[in-house]
Amino acid sequence: MYLSGSKWQIKKTRRRRSSPWRILLLLALIGGAVYVERVIVPTVPPLFVPTPTPTRNPATIILEAESLAQAGKLTQAEEAYQRAIEVDPKQASTYIALARVQVFAGKFAEAETNARNALLVDPNAALASAVLAWSLDFQASQAEDEQERGALLLEAETEIERSLSLDSNSALARAYHAEILMDAGDYAGALAEARASLSIDPDTLEGQRAMGYVWERTGNYPEAIEAYQTALRINPYLPLLHISLGDMYLAEGDTDQAVASYLKATALNPASTEPLSRIVLAYARVGDYGIASQYASNAVEQDPTNPRLRGNLGRMFYKNNDIQQAVDQLSLAIQGGQLEDGNWVQGLQLDPGDERVVEFYYTYGLALAKNDQCLQAIPLFEALLRSASDDEIAVANSYEGLVICGEIEPTATPKPETGG
Repeated sequence: MYLSGSKWQIKKTRRRRSSPWRILLLLALIGGAVYVERVIVPTVPPLFVPTPTPTRNPATIILEAESLAQAGKLTQAEEAYQRAIEVDPKQASTYIALARVQVFAGKFAEAETNARNALLVDPNAALASAVLAWSLDFQASQAEDEQERGALLLEAETEIERSLSLDSNSALARAYHAEILMDAGDYAGALAEARASLSIDPDTLEGQRAMGYVWERTGNYPEAIEAYQTALRINPYLPLLHISLGDMYLAEGDTDQAVASYLKATALNPASTEPLSRIVLAYARVGDYGIASQYASNAVEQDPTNPRLRGNLGRMFYKNNDIQQAVDQLSLAIQGGQLEDGNWVQGLQLDPGDERVVEFYYTYGLALAKNDQCLQAIPLFEALLRSASDDEIAVANSYEGLVICGEIEPTATPKPETGG
């Protein structure tokens, strides 16, 4: 029905013809979207997820570690070996190499751990047992308790014998055996093993070191110097060898050469206080306590909470007649105390078997006595007379201190000596 005048009239609209260019553009957009979804997106890493890096071949890391060790960069070599272990933890040889580096770096407990790790990987690794024995021997030489020292040395002997039963032709094992026998008091056996090591391989660093150690312990200092110099020609970048050579020069009375060797060790390992302490001893022996105090102070700056370094500095101040500074440092060494930065020094207990600690005690007592602090000094002297009655030097100094404090009358007691 048609409604005249209605607003709602239906008109037939005219269809527009599609443009071919618009169709082509639409097809191109669709094709691009499909390409991005199926080709581009799968190759793009997810947001905020780290891009994986290729894993290095452990062999190349080990070569890097060997190069660093040969250059004396022991800390970096240690880190490189640890990276190699992280990549491939099933190679006993890597643990062994790491343990050897740690021995030369003075990290004997860590070396023991890695030698044992090598044995976990390969229980029949002869060299692992040998390096384990070597690390135990070093720990025995540092043990203050005689019973602990004996136990460590016994275990070292057991491990080195096991190593040699597996491989009797190892120059390294023979060298380690020489040092262990030397520490056990078998001088003839030690010399024979050192010579056996060098006969197997005269260019073995540890063999030359072992020979030097045998000559050193038997008092043949010129021969020890020659052996240590030979070892240093094999690798001139190991602080441990420079310290050993310096000790031999010092034993021969050549202070300048000794100090030069210790300074080389310090340059190679600036973080270690050991060569600085040896320099202190060298200058103290010739009575140059001012310079000795400077090096002792440098050692304390590197390890402020070490009571032995504090005691050593106090000794040098006392020798140089700097009494108040001696009191301050020896008080920290013996009684302990808090430093300005909030850290604490743990005081040293009196141990009659530790000559150096005994020396700290009587030097502290004498410094207090000369500083008019006899109330604190007298108990120290009395404790020394009770506990260290077999130590003639400690007894003489204790009596001298009691004389200074007016507790006893002077006698014909020999003049005490306090060492270097």
